Amino acid sequence: MKNISVLDKINIYFLCLNVLVYIITFNKTPYKIPLLLSYLAFAALIYFVIKIRKVQSEYTNLILLVYPIIFLFGIFETFFMILPYFNTQRFDEILIQIDFSMFGTHPTVWIERFISPMLTEIMYILYLFYFPMPIIVMVLLYRNNRLKEIEEGFFIFLSCYYLAYTIYFIVPASGPRFYLHEFQTIPLDGYFLSNPIRELINKLEPNKLDAFPSLHAGIVMSTMIVSYKFARRMFNIFVPIVIGITISLVYCRYHYVIDIIGGFLVSIISYQISSRIYKVIHKNTIFHFRLPLQ
Repeated sequence: MKNISVLDKINIYFLCLNVLVYIITFNKTPYKIPLLLSYLAFAALIYFVIKIRKVQSEYTNLILLVYPIIFLFGIFETFFMILPYFNTQRFDEILIQIDFSMFGTHPTVWIERFISPMLTEIMYILYLFYFPMPIIVMVLLYRNNRLKEIEEGFFIFLSCYYLAYTIYFIVPASGPRFYLHEFQTIPLDGYFLSNPIRELINKLEPNKLDAFPSLHAGIVMSTMIVSYKFARRMFNIFVPIVIGITISLVYCRYHYVIDIIGGFLVSIISYQISSRIYKVIHKNTIFHFRLPLQ
């Protein structure tokens, strides 16, 4: 236990939360064995990381860099096996009503007037670019050997991810691509990349109850926060990209506008809370990366 880092600790807490949900839904989910094996694999991954942290190797810190990414995306891939059985309510109708009350129309329908094959290509590329954005910042910091900033940055990202993941279980919603399908009159056809990207996203996101809050919005906001703190040049580069990604969330029909607002709020709230928590608990945990021998 003395070799647990602050990132191990937040991962352990979230894994325990998932195990608790698993226990609650044990008689409902048909994926009892796959979930159990998955949770054991995540626990084994944490144990492996704790052990590997003692090893003085050129690859140790690289493994420690990749580990949080594998963990958070891996645990997301299990949600389709448990989330629909934990909460059978769907909140799309409420989210639709909120959007309509704000704009007097459905934003994903209104934006159809701007649809074109070229713009669709651009929007899907931007939508996909959300995934590597935090990794780009972390790799940039890693190349500059700024390990302390990476630890704090990862804690900010994980806090945002896990808060949003938790809300998925409380407010499951599928998004306008499903619930407003009959209102959409123009197909989102591009040239070469739109369909492959759409198919890739469907494979990467087996859980379709992740509309609220928009993690795209939440994580791009967290990426801006982290890059502003530690990589100001990347922050300036990301500004127009983030604007484009935000538009793509509605254009590509993945999110209601209220999802985007919710995502931004989750990022801001999680940052305000996590930055305070980090200052306290990182002092009582081992540093996530292995420092070189002096």
